[in-house]
Amino acid sequence: MQRLQSVNPETAQGRTKELLDTVHQAFGVVPNAAKVMANSPAVLSSFIGFTTALADSKIDTKLQNQVKLITSENNDCDYCTSILSATAPAAGMSATDVLTGRTGQSEDARIKSALTFANDVLESRGKVSDAQLAAVRDAGFDDAEIVEIVASVVHGCFTNFLNNVADTELDIPQAEPVVTAESCHSGTCSAR
Repeated sequence: MQRLQSVNPETAQGRTKELLDTVHQAFGVVPNAAKVMANSPAVLSSFIGFTTALADSKIDTKLQNQVKLITSENNDCDYCTSILSATAPAAGMSATDVLTGRTGQSEDARIKSALTFANDVLESRGKVSDAQLAAVRDAGFDDAEIVEIVASVVHGCFTNFLNNVADTELDIPQAEPVVTAESCHSGTCSAR
């Protein structure tokens, strides 16, 4: 059962109504996560502004979403993993792109490096080593792109933490668990 209330867009008023209308215009629906955020118009407004600003990033939308997916997997946010997977085609992502984001495994060395760095940022709470920073630079990412990877991790963490706190009710199909190759080699074939 959801632990924080959702704001009904039909009965919302004032600034909250304006913000929920903005979300509806962008997505065609108002996801439950936005209805939870709407408890605080300041938070929903900040989220919309942050999301909109990241659209102008040097790293493309696909990589941003892959960074958010690996962040979501690591933070065990079923809601975020599910909504990112469900909206992936609209962001130009294939099923393989989604799997890459969820597992961090990619044949593309540049993408793999970005996802490894994102995971390093998350696990170290930003206190990455010089070697980890050098590795992402060696993969061709400049300082602007590194800042954008970190911002995508933080963007993902915000929605992960809020939806985990709220236990936000899924309003999209639940993403299937990922079965990792490592677990299959060990004979357990457990879902991640």
